[in-house]
Amino acid sequence: MSVEAAGFDARLVTRGRSGGWGLPAVSGPFLLTALLFLVLNVQMLTFSGHLAEGESGPALKLYHGLFGCVGLLLLWRGRLVRWRPEMIAYFVVIGITAVLAGLRFGPQPLIMNTIFAAYAATVGSTLGLMSGHQTALRALRWTSVLVLAAVLVKAVVFLPEILRFLAAPDGHPLLPTFYGGGPNIEATWVAMGGLFLIGSRLFVPYILGSGVLSVAYASRVGMITVAFVVLAGIVGTMLRDGNGGARWRRWLLPVALIVLTAVGVGAARGVTGADYIAQRFQRIGEDPGSTSRLTLWIGGADVFTAHPFGVGLGNAVPQIERAIAANIKEDNLHNLYLQHLVDTGVQGLVVFLLLAGLAWHRVLVSRFQNPMVLYVGIYFVLALLQFRGAEALLWFVYGLQRGAATLPEEMNAA
Repeated sequence: MSVEAAGFDARLVTRGRSGGWGLPAVSGPFLLTALLFLVLNVQMLTFSGHLAEGESGPALKLYHGLFGCVGLLLLWRGRLVRWRPEMIAYFVVIGITAVLAGLRFGPQPLIMNTIFAAYAATVGSTLGLMSGHQTALRALRWTSVLVLAAVLVKAVVFLPEILRFLAAPDGHPLLPTFYGGGPNIEATWVAMGGLFLIGSRLFVPYILGSGVLSVAYASRVGMITVAFVVLAGIVGTMLRDGNGGARWRRWLLPVALIVLTAVGVGAARGVTGADYIAQRFQRIGEDPGSTSRLTLWIGGADVFTAHPFGVGLGNAVPQIERAIAANIKEDNLHNLYLQHLVDTGVQGLVVFLLLAGLAWHRVLVSRFQNPMVLYVGIYFVLALLQFRGAEALLWFVYGLQRGAATLPEEMNAA
């Protein structure tokens, strides 16, 4: 499909070559992609310029306003990119289940989050078609670097709180975050941004920065994500260059750094903070974070048994509280597969598994060479332990990749 046939001015699709450090070629699509991805990464930022307090904060935030204005303009100027069949199936099944189950169990705000996620995917698809793969990737890459820098600056500002936490650790440090869900979610999303830096000279410092952040936040999932990102880079490089290729050897440095960091943390016995981080891995299944997940998962299985076709989006935790006759501090099950099973029933889990399966099919077909596909694929792996569902970040990148994939291959070349 040509750009003209898609209803866009060909001049909007720019390709300018970047320097050795991957400096971005600035264009309209680049700036729009970077702006929208940025506001999704600082999703707790309000219109007043402050970070919303608490897990949810106020309902209306800066990214809602920018997506509302910029997104509608994009959709008005260009034609919609056709959704993939599995995406249509997902939102149709989830939407019908949410409406019907909501009539019985009551509606929850997660319904609005899901609608916004579909909108973010549509906007992303339009931008992907306008920009193409390389321009979109450069925008994601440099925005990720900017976000990491902002998060690390924030960590320095709140360093006294982090030091107090490491002196007497319990869970995660209490500090404002750019992402809804707290420090653990923030460490995870930041680490995932490293996927866009694969092949760049900034990859190693980015990985080190996100690793330091995960340690400071005592985030096990953040550290696991860092390891996944490095592994994905190694596999992709080896598949591209062959097992005997020379380029894959440069991955020995980040791998060595991560191994040394892990060994250093494990060896820092007697240092309270480092000892706590090491023990969090050693006590998986016994610590409060693990036992609370087990409680949620067992309760979720009971609710599913009673309501196999779902209790409606966002109703899993309230129904679990009724089943176990106890209050739960969490607002999600820390496992999106079980979350879909409980919230949207067997049919919801089937369409979610379809999304995950096809995402990993694309990862394998691309031979780990497409960072946007990797971003989506690793999300579905981490969904076993993390995330709250209806993440607009995920769907925006999913849409970007879909839109770029509709362009002819030569237009996506660097």
